[in-house]
Amino acid sequence: MEIRRLQSGDCALLASAIQLLIPEDERRGGVAGNLHLRRALENPACYFIICIINSIPVGYLSAYSFPAVDADCSQVYLYDILVEEKHRRQGIGSRMIEELKRHCEADGADHIWLGTSLGNEAAQRTFEGTGALKVSETYVEYVYPLSGVRA
Repeated sequence: MEIRRLQSGDCALLASAIQLLIPEDERRGGVAGNLHLRRALENPACYFIICIINSIPVGYLSAYSFPAVDADCSQVYLYDILVEEKHRRQGIGSRMIEELKRHCEADGADHIWLGTSLGNEAAQRTFEGTGALKVSETYVEYVYPLSGVRA
C-alpha cells in the first residue's frame, strides 16, 4: 500500500483515480483533460492524495488551500475523500488525512476544515478519529451554476 501526494507528472494516475473512484454522476460523466489535470497538479494550493494497492488507486482525497480574509491565517478545505468500498474500514481514509495534515503543516496552514452530511457516520468517525473537532451539527449544500455549466 502506498499513500502519497500526487505531483505534476501524475496526470494519468489522477485521471485513473477519478475514473475508478468518483461515481460517474458526480463527475458529470467524464474526467478533465490532461492539460487541466496537469495545471491542477502543478498548483501548490491543490492537494491530491491517493492510496495505491497493486498499482491501482483505491483511495482519493482532494483539498485546496486559500488565505482566510477574516483572520491572519491560511486554511485548507478538504473537498473530497473516497475509498473504494471493498477497501473501507482498513484505515485508508485516516492515513490519507494524516498525509494531508503532514503536507498542510509543512506548507504553514493553520487549519483544515470540511463538511459532511449528518447521516454519514462513517466519515464523522474517520474525521473525529484523526483529530478533527466538530464545530456544528448542520450541513446544507448549494451550488450556483455559472456560464451554462451543468451542476
